[in-house]
Amino acid sequence: MRFGVVFYNLGKICLVLAVSMILPIGFEVVSKEAVMGSMVAAQSVMLGLGLLFLIGFRPTRHTTIRYRESFAIATFAWLLAAGLGALPYIFSDTCSVWDAVFESMSGFTTTGASILPDLEVLPAGILIWRGLTHWLGGMGIVVLLAALVSGNTANKMYKAEAPGNALTEKLSPKSDDMAKILWLTYVGISVLLLVLLMLSGLSFVDSICHTFGTVSTGGFSSRNASMSAFDDNAMAQWLVIIFMALSGCNFAFIYLFLVKRRNYFWRSEEFRIYMLIILLASGAVSLCLLSNNYFAGRSLEYTIRQATFQVVNIMTTTGFFSDDYDLWPSFCKVVLFCLMFSGGCAGSTSGSIKISRWIIVCKSCWANLGKAMQPRLVSSVKLDKKIQSQATINSVQVFVLTFMLLTGLGTLVMAAHGLSPFESISVTLAALTNVGPAFDGFGPTCNYIPLPWSAKMFLAFYMMLGRLELMSVLVLFTRAFWRK
Repeated sequence: MRFGVVFYNLGKICLVLAVSMILPIGFEVVSKEAVMGSMVAAQSVMLGLGLLFLIGFRPTRHTTIRYRESFAIATFAWLLAAGLGALPYIFSDTCSVWDAVFESMSGFTTTGASILPDLEVLPAGILIWRGLTHWLGGMGIVVLLAALVSGNTANKMYKAEAPGNALTEKLSPKSDDMAKILWLTYVGISVLLLVLLMLSGLSFVDSICHTFGTVSTGGFSSRNASMSAFDDNAMAQWLVIIFMALSGCNFAFIYLFLVKRRNYFWRSEEFRIYMLIILLASGAVSLCLLSNNYFAGRSLEYTIRQATFQVVNIMTTTGFFSDDYDLWPSFCKVVLFCLMFSGGCAGSTSGSIKISRWIIVCKSCWANLGKAMQPRLVSSVKLDKKIQSQATINSVQVFVLTFMLLTGLGTLVMAAHGLSPFESISVTLAALTNVGPAFDGFGPTCNYIPLPWSAKMFLAFYMMLGRLELMSVLVLFTRAFWRK
């Protein structure tokens, strides 16, 4: 392991974070709020550490990066981002050090789990920084760095961090161009939603915070009641529903549709199943709520809106809430719990397993059932009419198995901290899938304050595992990785 190469690129990450602080600091200057000094101090640390790494390890700047360095950069970048991102909370006395790290990791990994009890008393600068961590982490800070550099370094870093990269069609043979395309699409969608939310009647702070949380499928809100604070603003809630669903799609398809005028959406088997699940789950939850007369006195549109919001919200692992779904009928809660295992499409900002992996797993099982009945049968697993290699099938199966094993391990750890069985598994899944809010004592209207610091740090590690799709982190725990 050549640590000089790793630290040199981590220095660039520090500078990216320092530059991103301009937005909350600028807002603090305009609004003349009290935490501007804390913001500037945090930015100074980021800038100083970044320059220290860049100058100290400058001799390695032209060194060819290898895959082991790319995995190290991806993992250590998220640890570094969580640490530096916690500084504004710490310097402004918003919360303790452990809570600040938890909040920061939750932000960058777009999990949306929070330990802040009252958001509405926080300065706007802190709220904007909190939302900005979502936005930076949504498409990936290492993918952003890959967009800023070029060549072999960009290629290795892109492959190490890009969400669903193994199952995503490339728009360009060069990974740095691919990263630029994804980030430009990401920025364009964000600007569009920001304008539309402001036109719907939300303030600038509410609009930008919910834009960051929606497009990144993160879920940090500027309101204690999340999107239920805008219960009477149907336009704002439907906008968030639409853009959550859009952000759960493959961003490559969005780019091709908007720029190249090519519609790959309905050609994609993954997208069709993704939309089918949303429609079926929304319909089932709506019917359950109607049959139980849950929203008595409310219109049909309101019931459908609440059901659709929560289905899309959980499936895309966003983490907002428009109603306390923990109080809904049991059937609705079971549907939402099952959707935590789903996720959106490969190449989206959503977390969890992803639809494409489930397609491959199900088709692989079906093919093996056929071979059990007819041993001489030659069958193949196809996705979008393309035969998947055995290596791809094996990697998907290993991913799903590892995901389930980690879910079991996390459930045991959280149960050891005194949580009930259902709380243990739902909290573990909420962190590993980057959903955020769980159920029962850690549901949408609650937060993670009651947990001890050890449980919070364990969940923060699971958030990073889920965001980097397991293998980029777990490979660091193998002996072969550290061998010369």
